[in-house]
Amino acid sequence: MALAFRKRIKVIPGVYINLSKSGISANTGVRGASLTFRSDGIYRNLGLPGTGVYSRQKVGDYGGSARDKGTDQEFAPDEAFEVAAPDYSFISADPLEVTSEGLQGLQQAVIDANRQKQELIRDAESIKGSLSLLRLGEVLSKVCLIYFFVPSLKRSIQAGIRGRQDALKELTESIAASAVSLAVEMDADCSSAYQKVQGAFDVLTRCACIWDVTSGSDVDRVQSRSAASMSVERSIAKCLRQDLPAITSPETPLGFINRNGADIYVYPGFFVMFESPSRMGILDISELEVDYEVTRFIETDTTPPDSKRVGEVWEKSNKDGSRDK
Repeated sequence: MALAFRKRIKVIPGVYINLSKSGISANTGVRGASLTFRSDGIYRNLGLPGTGVYSRQKVGDYGGSARDKGTDQEFAPDEAFEVAAPDYSFISADPLEVTSEGLQGLQQAVIDANRQKQELIRDAESIKGSLSLLRLGEVLSKVCLIYFFVPSLKRSIQAGIRGRQDALKELTESIAASAVSLAVEMDADCSSAYQKVQGAFDVLTRCACIWDVTSGSDVDRVQSRSAASMSVERSIAKCLRQDLPAITSPETPLGFINRNGADIYVYPGFFVMFESPSRMGILDISELEVDYEVTRFIETDTTPPDSKRVGEVWEKSNKDGSRDK
């Protein structure tokens, strides 16, 4: 197995030190146009970010082996633009490692219920297949008249069909029962407060666009001539009410779909970080901290119909906001 090591250290916006198995190098520039200073020379990196089109050319030499300055070199895509990596990545924690103290038993019970449910579903599918074959055999034996002239065959087929139907019914009931009930008793004040939260959440679900910001990078406003101090990568996400497998509750949880990690489902009294039926964490609601702020941002895509435009800026501007001519 090959092992690789690389660490990127930001010195100032637009300047980075790269530590790797091959040595130390430095990068300076903006996304799509940068210079790399390595022990074997200086390289110019040009490309169109997001398209996969890029080129590296040696433009200087200050020691070590050198190649022709006009010759392009082959290099790995992730070495082309060191500055393309985001300064900040927003990734949720491993759901198996965040369960609140005292709720680990509940977490394991839900995971076990999901595992049992999946096993029962597989058994039910197997019985359905066997039942289909028996019914096919019944039809064929009737076509050949054997069904009517061999009573023992008829009884055997009928008994087999009844037995599998009974087993399928029991499995269906067991699948429905493979869940952990998580009901929290609330007094009148708590119930009223939770209903207000539900109402506000329902309004949120009707928004035309909900984005999950997955990463961000600082912007050199002088070099980029942008009015924004940070650029972000975002993905369309959604909020919805949706039950989780193996958990039953009088209240349908409030779900926040996460594009960069586990989804979050809020119940009265607790919340669940859900990645899959076998990977989830359960936390006490007292451990949930919600921070929010109003942020102005520059929208380059189509403005959502339910959004309000609060201002305008030049695509390329000076530091004082005036147009860069």
